[in-house]
Amino acid sequence: MSERSGDSPEEVTASPIYEEPQAAASADRSAKVRAGIEGAVAAIAFWLVFSELGFPRIAGIGRLSVLPIAIVGGVLIGMTRFRRALVTVTAALTLFLLLLAFTPLMRGPTKRLVRIDPVPQTADAIVILSAGVTPDGMLPQQGLDRLLKGVELARRGAAPSIVLTREEKRIGRRAVTTQLDQQRIAAFANTKVILTQKVASTRDEAVQMKAIATREGWTRIILVTSPFHSRRACATFEKAGLTVSCVPSDSRDIAIRTLGGPEDRVRAFGMWTYELAGTLRYWFSGWI
Repeated sequence: MSERSGDSPEEVTASPIYEEPQAAASADRSAKVRAGIEGAVAAIAFWLVFSELGFPRIAGIGRLSVLPIAIVGGVLIGMTRFRRALVTVTAALTLFLLLLAFTPLMRGPTKRLVRIDPVPQTADAIVILSAGVTPDGMLPQQGLDRLLKGVELARRGAAPSIVLTREEKRIGRRAVTTQLDQQRIAAFANTKVILTQKVASTRDEAVQMKAIATREGWTRIILVTSPFHSRRACATFEKAGLTVSCVPSDSRDIAIRTLGGPEDRVRAFGMWTYELAGTLRYWFSGWI
């Protein structure tokens, strides 16, 4: 009796009865941390593949701007029973990406987006659509491709005037616009240049161009835009009441004639989905 009553408190604390709950709690915390990390990794992989396929561009979302949100969401999902679903979806998207990249799957669908009309013998103006603006106020690649094609047509005498649609956006507290970059390149055409007011969509461009054509008494225009954008753009201008000859620009960022590399094929898919979504939106809105 005396030996039992003399047991020290330290001996009682060291008993396995107390160690097991602590070890279980520690193991549970470690498992949750591992699950959160696995979820974050899966979410990063998902977002990068999803972005590579071009889906965020439909909503105007930047590729990296949403990545921190995806990581947080992945951590939270990782600690639930939906972690396996996230991994499964990511694996499926990756397989789809590989299918697009290493097969000619997109050649037919993307070619159907391109509208090429003969250059008319007489036209009143060459209308060159913008394609966004960089934070430095420059034309992006597609915008430059379009403008170079328009200048080429003007120098060949396809029309006596050029119309440039102008984009503008705010970067912090300052506004940046394509105007200066467009004007200095269009000067090589040695012809009359007209700039529209600020535009935010192809529909805006068509409406403003209709007003200019009415004011100037023009009846036919040559519309220059990127190849994959040509069918929707020309249909939008025709719906606005303009007579259009559609002339796609050359493409320097994607080898659209051959789609010879995996990067070209995947990027072509992204543009195809963007144009498909845009066409559906314009059709439901009655703009085409």
